[in-house]
Amino acid sequence: MKNNAFKLVELLNEKNMTISTAESLTGGLLAGTIVSVPGASNVFNEGYITYSNEAKARILGVSKEDLDCFSAVSKEVCMAMCIGAKNNAYSDIGVSTTGIAGPDGGTKETPVGTVFIGVTFNGKTVAERYCFTGDRQEVRIKTVEYAIDMVIDTLLK
Repeated sequence: MKNNAFKLVELLNEKNMTISTAESLTGGLLAGTIVSVPGASNVFNEGYITYSNEAKARILGVSKEDLDCFSAVSKEVCMAMCIGAKNNAYSDIGVSTTGIAGPDGGTKETPVGTVFIGVTFNGKTVAERYCFTGDRQEVRIKTVEYAIDMVIDTLLK
């Protein structure tokens, strides 16, 4: 996980860009992984841990309608989260994570391990759905790894 974080920080430094995070299920693990890399202070603006729906709405500007209609674990909410992080922090890139790490909380439609990762950059916002296996911590770690890779891929396109 750290190797990719080093690559991300190096890439952001090379491009003179900043990043901000909006996290639900990862609870700060994504931001913590990024800031553990030397040089992150040049590129990391802010991180938001918005575990509750109220925090997603109040801090990130996620609409109550999206939360009610799609749920917190959805592509729509994930996209709104990364846009809110980017805009609030005046960053070049926003990245977000939301999902169900378990062991409880899953449904037939959205089982434990369902994760959405979103990235917004240069006027384009995307969110991808993943279904990870493992215990709570394994799901969180996989989410961080995939989020970092998704940002790197976005920057290299």
